[in-house]
Amino acid sequence: MSEADRRLSEESEQRFLDLYAHLLVYVNDRFDVIEEIETVADLEQHYTDELLPLRNTLYNESTTDLIEDFVDQNPADLSEADLEQVAAWTDFITGEFVVVRYREDDAIFLDWTEPPKAYAVRPARLPFVEVWDESALPVPVSSVVLLPFEDQIVYDGWIGVKNIIFGGSFSTDIDDEYEEAKHRFGIIDSFPVPEEAEKTDAEELRFYMKNKRNRERYASEIEQLREKTDELEQIYHQEMGKARARSLGRELRELGLNEAYVAIYDDRIITSAPSESEVRELLEEIMPAGKADHPYIYHFDP
Repeated sequence: MSEADRRLSEESEQRFLDLYAHLLVYVNDRFDVIEEIETVADLEQHYTDELLPLRNTLYNESTTDLIEDFVDQNPADLSEADLEQVAAWTDFITGEFVVVRYREDDAIFLDWTEPPKAYAVRPARLPFVEVWDESALPVPVSSVVLLPFEDQIVYDGWIGVKNIIFGGSFSTDIDDEYEEAKHRFGIIDSFPVPEEAEKTDAEELRFYMKNKRNRERYASEIEQLREKTDELEQIYHQEMGKARARSLGRELRELGLNEAYVAIYDDRIITSAPSESEVRELLEEIMPAGKADHPYIYHFDP
């Protein structure tokens, strides 16, 4: 089974579809959307696309009130456990997303409004592979409803793929938003959505310094943080040195140099020696007082 085929277990999927069908029948009874539907059996005689107006009614009206009324009245005579599951759907999220990744058991749906959030979503009814191929990701999608179900997040089977041609920067922008979402909230795999995790100044600075795009995007935040304490100033220079080291190794190998330890201060090599201890001794001599630990020491091993 490919990653795109992964879905809920057969038992869980059937439970979800049964409960959702009962809710839709209740909505139809309230609003007379499709005249010939009075029972779940009637609903099952219709194609999914034919039921879209009914599903849209659920989310165009006062959705929370409808779900709560259904649970209170229990017209389908559901068990307490099933009613609790339906009641949890008041934590639904609907809108536009970008599908950015497939994982072993789910797909990552990115809500890239501010602040961005990334949801781990499992399919119920329609496998992802039947909607789009993994090679097409990232894919913008619309009319999506995400629901909590058995401590997971599912979508209800209706999804609109937006046929939009984006410029070359689209994937890069989405990658940036995805990384920020993970930094802020982690991958959200259950509802309700958690509060944003508090980050220390050091954690924030390391995230802002993570790559060139981040350093450009958060330039003002970086400047504010690095000036707050000597520890943050040290982190700034260390991260700048690490970034420079990624390309430095190739340059030194092209020169045919032997193994060495290289001290990098931002993007400049300021000293080197055959051992790390020798480099640290030299830094104590040449760096301003209290800043000998600011350069990043890179071990060059061709």
